[in-house]
Amino acid sequence: MCGRFVLDFTWSELFDLLSAEWTQTGVDLPGPSWNVAPTNNAVIVRTGEAKREAAIARWGLVPGWAKDLSIGTKMFNARSETAHEKPAFRSAFQRRRCVVPISGFYEWQKGEGGKQPWYVTRADEEPLLCAGLWELWTGAGDAAIESFSILTTAPNAFMEKLHDRMPCVLEREGVEAWLDPGETVNEARSMLRPAADGVLEGHPVSKRVGNVRNDDASLVEPVEELGGLF
Repeated sequence: MCGRFVLDFTWSELFDLLSAEWTQTGVDLPGPSWNVAPTNNAVIVRTGEAKREAAIARWGLVPGWAKDLSIGTKMFNARSETAHEKPAFRSAFQRRRCVVPISGFYEWQKGEGGKQPWYVTRADEEPLLCAGLWELWTGAGDAAIESFSILTTAPNAFMEKLHDRMPCVLEREGVEAWLDPGETVNEARSMLRPAADGVLEGHPVSKRVGNVRNDDASLVEPVEELGGLF
């Protein structure tokens, strides 16, 4: 799963990382957020008509055939094993793959005292490049809405201590192939696998993150009494 994430990087950092051009006139890169939730806007990177482009999209994919936006609240993740054949994601998997760059994400670990949130990042402190799908929805009488979903897979050795799913994390050298519309569905599916051991690290954080109204940098600070990295 990936139901909350952090977006805390500059446009310059994003350009240096993915060489994506900003194409949405009059739209700015979102400000930092330490508690991005489904239905919030975030940054995606995709292949445009002639270049790689960055854009703002709503988290929670809304299929083109949906009657309204509400379906997107359940479509913030897509299982990588089956997304290529599901009606909601099938078309996007074939033609509209994207990368969702994030600073890190939260996952909740079940325990005797309830669920404890952890903040998970790359060990090398680079942004996480999550494999995603995007879609365009043009509901009757409404402005066009672009939305996205983050693909998930089985956990690696680190994540299995927290949850039975994790986001599909791409390495920088794999981005071009993932975004290439010429790659077949089977070729794209082969890129979706658990992150290699050692790529991720994390620590427990305050349960304040459970409330979407809380959005400040203290959310990612370690809760020392629960221990640090494992």
